[in-house]
Parts: sequence; structure tokens; C-alpha cells
Amino acid sequence: MDAVAVECLRCGTTRLARRNVWKRFEAPECPHCGYLGWAPALDLSEGERREIREHPVELRSAVRVVA
Repeated sequence: MDAVAVECLRCGTTRLARRNVWKRFEAPECPHCGYLGWAPALDLSEGERREIREHPVELRSAVRVVA
């Protein structure tokens, strides 16, 4: 499977990730901050990054980012 650059949604660390058989990213915790939320780095705009990071992690399930 092809590797895709993904970005941690908490701290912005990037890494290469592969998709599993269910088309989901293999997502071990971030090596920098330990968070488990990742998104394809090329799919996020600067505004989306800022909006995500301005909300506390505990409240992110309520945040909806629309591209």
C-alpha cells in the first residue's frame, strides 16, 4: 500500500502512514505528543489547522471542519 503524509491534529508533527485493508490510516500515537488524531497533511488548509488546534482536545468531537 502507498504511504501518505499525515499530520497530528494536536501538535502538527508529520509522518508517513499506510492505509490498512479498511482504507483507514495505521495510526499509532504521535511520537511527539502521544495524541491519536491524524489527517492527511495535504488535505488540511491553514484555517482548518488553526480551527482544530484552537479547541481543547476534550471538545473536539463537537468540532466539524468542512472542506
